Amino acid sequence: MKYKHNILFCSLVGCMLWAGAVQAQSPLNVPEELSTLSTSSVKGEQLLKMPTTNFTNSLFGLLPGLTVLQGGGMDNASLNIRGLGSYNYPSVTYFIDGYQSDFILLSPSEIESITVLKDAAALAPFGMKGAHGIVWITTKRGTEGKPVVGVDFQTGVQMPTVLSKPLSATEYAQLYNEAYSNDAGAWTSFYNIPNDVKYNTDWYDKVLKKSTLFDRQDVSIRGGSANTKYFVLLGHAGNSGLYASKNDDSHSSGRFDQYLVKANLDFSMLKIFEGNVNINGRIEDRKSPNYNEYKLWQNLASYPNIIYPAQNPNGSFPGTAIHPDNPYASIRALGIKQLHDRTLGANFNLKEKLDFITPGLYIQQGVSLSSWTRGTRIVSRDYSRMFNGVAQTTHRDSNYKVNDDWGTNQWNRLQFLLGAGYAREFGQNTFQTAVNYLQYVYNIDDNLNGKAGLNNNYAYQNIGGRVFYDWNKRVSAEFGFAFGGSDNYKKGNRFGFYHALSAAYQVFNEQHPSANANINRLKLRASVGTTGNDVYNEGRYLYERYYGSYGGGGFATGNDDPSWHSAIGLKYVPNERIFAEKAYKYNIGVEAKFFNKWDVMIETFLNKHKGIITPDYSISSVFGATPPYKNIGKVTNRGFEVSTLYSNAAGKLTYSIGANASFAKNKIDYMAEYDATSESSAQTGRPIGTRFGYEAAGFYDINDFDSNGNLLPSLPKPSFGNVAPGDVKYRDLNGDNRIDPADKTEIGKSYLPTLTYAGTLNLGYEGFDLGVLVQGVQGREVNLLDDARQKTVAFENNGNVYAIAKNRWAYYPAQGIDTRSSAQYPRLSLLSNNNNTQPSTLWIKKANYLRVRYIELGYSVPKRMLDEIGVSKLRIYVNAANPFTFSSLLTDYDLDPEVLSGYPALKSVTMGVSLKF
Repeated sequence: MKYKHNILFCSLVGCMLWAGAVQAQSPLNVPEELSTLSTSSVKGEQLLKMPTTNFTNSLFGLLPGLTVLQGGGMDNASLNIRGLGSYNYPSVTYFIDGYQSDFILLSPSEIESITVLKDAAALAPFGMKGAHGIVWITTKRGTEGKPVVGVDFQTGVQMPTVLSKPLSATEYAQLYNEAYSNDAGAWTSFYNIPNDVKYNTDWYDKVLKKSTLFDRQDVSIRGGSANTKYFVLLGHAGNSGLYASKNDDSHSSGRFDQYLVKANLDFSMLKIFEGNVNINGRIEDRKSPNYNEYKLWQNLASYPNIIYPAQNPNGSFPGTAIHPDNPYASIRALGIKQLHDRTLGANFNLKEKLDFITPGLYIQQGVSLSSWTRGTRIVSRDYSRMFNGVAQTTHRDSNYKVNDDWGTNQWNRLQFLLGAGYAREFGQNTFQTAVNYLQYVYNIDDNLNGKAGLNNNYAYQNIGGRVFYDWNKRVSAEFGFAFGGSDNYKKGNRFGFYHALSAAYQVFNEQHPSANANINRLKLRASVGTTGNDVYNEGRYLYERYYGSYGGGGFATGNDDPSWHSAIGLKYVPNERIFAEKAYKYNIGVEAKFFNKWDVMIETFLNKHKGIITPDYSISSVFGATPPYKNIGKVTNRGFEVSTLYSNAAGKLTYSIGANASFAKNKIDYMAEYDATSESSAQTGRPIGTRFGYEAAGFYDINDFDSNGNLLPSLPKPSFGNVAPGDVKYRDLNGDNRIDPADKTEIGKSYLPTLTYAGTLNLGYEGFDLGVLVQGVQGREVNLLDDARQKTVAFENNGNVYAIAKNRWAYYPAQGIDTRSSAQYPRLSLLSNNNNTQPSTLWIKKANYLRVRYIELGYSVPKRMLDEIGVSKLRIYVNAANPFTFSSLLTDYDLDPEVLSGYPALKSVTMGVSLKF
């Protein structure tokens, strides 16, 4: 396969792999107590306490330094390591069993451990893939011993954590009358209540089930001999879907099924060869109503209860020209959409131990192949929108038709590894070194490739290595490096060098005990170094010339009233020197253990990101073209992490209490932004994602207007259109007696929290065990206009009205309505009101929360009772996931603080059985 911008594969003499074990690209085989790296790890069994088919939704509060943002339903959670270091919103990089992957729909059942790599010492050998952290995933492997068969069953119910419902039809009509009167200038009723309130359709109740079934079944076998070890897993997990629809060839409730098979084999022979073969296959079937799911949830939120019933008495479905897509009919009358995903991956690794040359020397080779395909099958029909016996639109009932694309979406990835290493102890000296060569090629369909589009062939090379030394298990040092290149850049400018130096000092440990018996271990470590990032979400090959109908594509003719004519023009000025972003990372850590029971870890870090790819808007507009992209952006990101765990026993009771907290705050040092209209509205000097807008100063009152309804000249005049009593009033920050963009200022924080924290409690008593995890965030804010607009702006686009609007400004004394003194929401209107929907402090709300992630109670049957039936382990448990949430957003606005709109986050109650024999 040829790639236009590929880096040619080459065989390099002397290129070596920096793995201490056969697993490709793994860190050196350095004992944890001697390591100089900053990492956080969690075992796979911990992930099973959150019932999900996607492991990213199981990571909340488990890994210091990792911030997890919930996705709706079965969507991937968004992961950030140590906050944000770039305003291009980069993603973390994933490695599975030593090879890079971005397909992360792994089942928790197949994961042995997850490690987050955080500092330069851990990340520098990854070259251009390490700047924003790495999630290193290791799947389960065989062990020496008799075959052990494991069987796990889990089943239960899942339901939305929060369903924000609109007001009833009667309340809708009451507030509609008020909005209608506001627009008319005097009290006028549109609805005659209760006669005109004929329907009160709870669309959420009609479209959604109260709960959905979740089930998981896994069967595994694990064992092996000294020369051969194996792990085989067959698994299934499913969710029956939330939609209140039957399941057949033309309907679906939104069912999801995941089937997986995994086989990991390790072998050794002739005392020279060690190798492994990892094979995994996965099938994922998604069945849903044949209607855009995003739009369905929009309609659920925006279609008023009062408009029509869910279904007509004769079985037809109502609809109107204004509200044509009856949500109930959308799940029952349009057919079914089926997605069939298939993933296949295989890794082959071989290691040759060259002890006959010198003890500890080895070479290694590896190859990884993976592919994914998606097939889409749609069974579709249409239905007539009937109201009062009359068709309201041109839609008509039709027969079913089938469209099957037989699989048109796909990607494939191929990776090669070559390497060698050396490990040896000389008296009190321990020495390890390893270097690798990686060749990576990746191809993805252009419709899945974001803004890069047809530039869908990727190639990457990296030579990475580590050198580790320890003296007397007391002083450790490590040097890591990488020379990596990406085909995103022009030939001759594709490679960069990255490096890191780290050290650790064991003040106290088992070999060097403290005079104070209560101090069991004290370790200091530090690291400094660089790493890179070659991913830019806005496109690739920024050194090339690209033309289009925008970015200079057009010209004007005429004098007094010129006409614009579209044409092809240069999209942006190319930059032949464009290159990868670079991160300078500094880290200091302290690890300690006291009383043989209490572990403590404290870390602080400073990351300075430079060369961030940025459009150079500092160039004057008279330049006459869209400016080039340059490596000119700078961001500083700093913070700290703390974790602690206390474990003890009191008689037969064992217990452990743990907590962790991660704080990260960034600042944009430079981004070549457009000239800000005021210093207070500049992004430079502020955190990424800072929200800008106007300072709300209450609402206009009737005394702010003259007898003709004109705003008094002594008050600043808004530039957003005419205003009336009850509209939002803004502060004139620059004192020019106008409200315009020059008055914009910082009004809110980013969506990404600055502080993430968690606490755990684990108890054990005579076979019973209890586990609890709570997790929360601070320093996060949302804009209701952006994140929950349909649940915020009343009657917009003939939409709904929610409880937030009950606090509106209103003054109709003859009707006994006067909310002026307590109003927290502007006057109601059926018309578009540009003034009231400006970004302002009125709509910025704190999104801090504390959520109980799980409570699990289990019982392990005593071994003496199991021996008679040939079972070695039997555990029964019940689990509640996401059962409780505490947040001002939930209390004040009935909004889930993590997923404010769309498909909701889920909570669950399940029970399970785990046995081994």
